Amino acid sequence: MTEAVTTPKLSTNRESRAAASLYETAAAAVRAHPVMAVVLAAIAWAIVETWPVVTQLNVTIFGTPGDATGTVGLYWWWAYAARHGLSLFDNTLQGVPLGSGWETIPFSVLPMAIFTPLALAFGPIVAYNLELLSSFPLTAWTTYLLGRRMQLPALAAAFAGLAFAAVPFHIQKAMGHAGQTHMELFPAALLFLVRWRQGGSRWNLAAAGAVAGLQLWIDFYFTAILVLLVAIFFLVSGVMSDSRWPTWASQLRGQIAAGAIVLLVAGAFLPLAVVFAHRPSSADYVGTAQQAATPVIRTEGEVALYSARLQFYVTPPHDNPLVPGAVSNWETAHLHGNNFVEASLFIGYTVMVLALLAVLVRRLQFPIVLALAIGTAGFVVSLPPDWAIPVIRVHAPSHYLYLVVPLIRVYSRFGVLVLLAAALLAGFGYAVIQERVRSRLRPVALVLPFVLVALEFNNVPPAHVTQILPAPPEYSWLRGQPPGVLVEYPLAGPDMNRQEIATRQYALYQSVHEHPMFNTGQTNGPAADRARTLEPYYAPGVVQQLQSLGIHYVFVHRTDYLVDGRSLPQNVDGLAYVTTLGDTDIYLVTSR
Repeated sequence: MTEAVTTPKLSTNRESRAAASLYETAAAAVRAHPVMAVVLAAIAWAIVETWPVVTQLNVTIFGTPGDATGTVGLYWWWAYAARHGLSLFDNTLQGVPLGSGWETIPFSVLPMAIFTPLALAFGPIVAYNLELLSSFPLTAWTTYLLGRRMQLPALAAAFAGLAFAAVPFHIQKAMGHAGQTHMELFPAALLFLVRWRQGGSRWNLAAAGAVAGLQLWIDFYFTAILVLLVAIFFLVSGVMSDSRWPTWASQLRGQIAAGAIVLLVAGAFLPLAVVFAHRPSSADYVGTAQQAATPVIRTEGEVALYSARLQFYVTPPHDNPLVPGAVSNWETAHLHGNNFVEASLFIGYTVMVLALLAVLVRRLQFPIVLALAIGTAGFVVSLPPDWAIPVIRVHAPSHYLYLVVPLIRVYSRFGVLVLLAAALLAGFGYAVIQERVRSRLRPVALVLPFVLVALEFNNVPPAHVTQILPAPPEYSWLRGQPPGVLVEYPLAGPDMNRQEIATRQYALYQSVHEHPMFNTGQTNGPAADRARTLEPYYAPGVVQQLQSLGIHYVFVHRTDYLVDGRSLPQNVDGLAYVTTLGDTDIYLVTSR
């Protein structure tokens, strides 16, 4: 009987001492070098979640073929164009001889300014990986600073920063949308706005405007989200009393003047952003701008498809190894046509509990009200346009915003504001635990939230990486061949998503062979229009078209072509079969 009673106590004591030791170590590190501790913890998280990328920076990327590989191909072109004195805005090696269609791509300023020299110095794969990996410590750092400005203790601010940096939304974005991994500008803008409200100078407003301008130079979607974030701040700041203003009317005037400063500074970034988005080309400028706008006008059906649902916020990551298969399968079946890159908005159960604790204890303090308003706004805007309040039939904002801004398709991205707000609230909940738990369980209570968040947000194993190099053998073969235009099949397959992924693979490996090619990643333009008439490669009249276009090399990727329902004849008039390397048949187009 004695053993049965004392053994669990000994085990509990050991666990308590271990937790206490871990807590003291972490607390000492945060106290001594808080910023460094947060940054290093975020870097460690990034390394683990993207493993083994950090050991293979120049051959492997985090994510799957598609948007990720397309971005690497884009960075290669920027470096290639800079090295050869060509325009970074127009890939003259794609869509040959009809044109790449790149005038329809709305480029952003900072990615081109930063990643062109990085790709020149280290290669496009390294540049891409650095972009992803850097987003984790930067996001954690700025969120930590915001938490400290909101009067959170260092450890609580560290929890908020790391919780926001580690959200599954961030991990999923890292698998394909590199520019949208950099979420640090959301807390950075709030940091300067909060500093201003706390009595800081108007330079804080100018800094907030500069942050908004930098966001405009990085990503247009996130700019729209940041606009909402700033608007909510001024709304809450205007409604809640501020000792600096003697009357409500003077407070309102002060908020309007402050907002004008932010808008004025951010507006200074607009002209260059417009030039990068709609550029003059060989056609007249107005015509080019109209071409660029046409393919990105979205349908309301697309808006409904890529909006958020309530379950996106409360169901765990589908690729978390601790999530049962039945739950993961249910999530996959209930995406409503969306995908996990856009639908991974899980807040985290630990974060939810701590956020609720903060609301119950802190109630109407300014940071709590601000976070609640930000989270509510982000959630409501992320809802699909066909959602409506019963009886009065008021639709979600996306229904009305679509009528004004039809360019925006993915409203689920506004859910990032829910994640930021929840992380900040959770930081305040963590601070409540710090203040009120004084028993021997205090170390466990303070270490446990970090551990639980890591377990909830983790998605390894397995690794989610794509090895890019060494390249498939057909591209290495082509690198050693004489100049000539290449066309790769499938060229215009029946499945648009699969074709898009394949085309981005073609563009990616242009970095290996450096030959001009007919394929282009753009779905509009003369090359894209002609591509539909060149399938299948063995159809009557197709070879004659290839000859007239000056195409010399033909690659047919066998497995993909069979999946598209095509056949693989090797005896085609006008095509000289050369060899099969890997999964690819290689032909030369004979002269007429």
